[in-house]
Amino acid sequence: MTLRLPSVPSGVLAAMFVALAVTPVVADESTIFAPIPAQTGFPVHLRLVADGLVAPLKGKVAPGEPGRLYVVNQSGEITAVELATGAKTLVVNLAAVTQLVSVGILGPGSFDERGFLGLAFHPSYQSNGKFYTYSSENFDKHKAPTFPSTLPNKTDPNHVNVVAEWHANQPGNPAAGATRVRELIREEHPQFNHNAGDINFGPDGMLYIGDGDGGGADDQDGDTSINPPPGVVGHQGDGNAQKLNTILGKILRIDVNGHNSANGQYGIPSDNPFVGTPGALGEIWAYGLRNPYRESFDTATGALIVGDVGQNDIEEVDVIVKGGNYGWPLKEGTKCFNPAGTGTQPVEGFATDTNCPHAIPAGLIDPIAQYDTDTEGVSVIAGFVYHGAAFTALQDRFVFGDFTRIFNFPNGPDNYGRLFYIQQKTLVNGPLLDIKEFQGVAAEATRLGLTDPNRPPAAFAQSLALMGWAQDTAGEVYVLGSRTGRAIGTNGFILALEPAP
Repeated sequence: MTLRLPSVPSGVLAAMFVALAVTPVVADESTIFAPIPAQTGFPVHLRLVADGLVAPLKGKVAPGEPGRLYVVNQSGEITAVELATGAKTLVVNLAAVTQLVSVGILGPGSFDERGFLGLAFHPSYQSNGKFYTYSSENFDKHKAPTFPSTLPNKTDPNHVNVVAEWHANQPGNPAAGATRVRELIREEHPQFNHNAGDINFGPDGMLYIGDGDGGGADDQDGDTSINPPPGVVGHQGDGNAQKLNTILGKILRIDVNGHNSANGQYGIPSDNPFVGTPGALGEIWAYGLRNPYRESFDTATGALIVGDVGQNDIEEVDVIVKGGNYGWPLKEGTKCFNPAGTGTQPVEGFATDTNCPHAIPAGLIDPIAQYDTDTEGVSVIAGFVYHGAAFTALQDRFVFGDFTRIFNFPNGPDNYGRLFYIQQKTLVNGPLLDIKEFQGVAAEATRLGLTDPNRPPAAFAQSLALMGWAQDTAGEVYVLGSRTGRAIGTNGFILALEPAP
């Protein structure tokens, strides 16, 4: 996920960020975009499936193993969870066998957007045992990146994001572990944030990879919110997301069985939209995205649905199409985006209907749904289109949510998450679709003992830190959450999403 860091005096953040300084800014909170009517959706029942995880970001089903979820823990663990019993088996800990970063930008237990972020099983996993991971690793100057860096010469990245291939030692037996076989992609990432990192095989057998714009804020050089003056670098001046010479701010599509890439480790499908375009990377499927953190394919229609986390004003849900340009950083959601430093006051970047400082090209694709970052949440967490049998009223609707309505940077807890669905069953571009909030989430979290009764009341009732989602082969959907929203301890859990009695 990615979150806007609070606007606080530079001395405070300097103390927290060690060598980092922040210039005080004033956010424009006068406009509310697309408010969500509270508690207007279906009443929900949450059933505890498993507890004792670390920071579960996504659950995946391996081909041939319908009763088991393989869980991505941000701290590095792949944990197999039996849906019938909740029993957990450690498959492998990436932190023990790779150069995975130590999660916690301000030390253990603090907020971070890096770590183990994505997992995908090869369509032929039953026979070949192959699966793939996306993880944030420490920079190693002796290992060449797959793509040209966007950073100036002699400037090291904050970390690298690596897509790697693994082999299960005994497919179907999680306890047998797995072995890392090779790297497909090693990408230099300028800042710690906006890593995206969800990976999924599409109905076409290709691997789709979400990657953020490089971090910082506004997708432009000079941001001082997490770097001392002269600010961040690595955004090619005015942004990576609109430029086709980098994978930053994109959805990629590759063939894991091919070898025609520059490094020979994967294939670039010939029908990718920018193959043969001068100066463009052939791996790009869609662009103009800020941080497409979580994604999924609708198992009925094949549509790729992404939650693109907003900067300061708008969280959005997008349906991704071949060659599509989703506007960032020219737009945030359906609005013009005005970056920091372009107005008459030293304000944060903001979405606006007026005083747009740049032209808006034709053909940009708007989200199918959006909501306000300042009032409704802080980070959209995309889920799945529901195709199960347990929750009949929810059939064919897209289920998603927000990480937390109150963000307690840097150490949390952030257990004020919200669970949403889109009212319309057909996900098409046009007028923005209606977002509904499930009823009773906070009460269910309290009933299950997931909240802290010793904490004083806040503006909103405690619920859970929404970390991610999972869907089983029957189309049932699961909530992956945490009591803290941080990759420390064993505060994570899996909940089955069911209708209230």
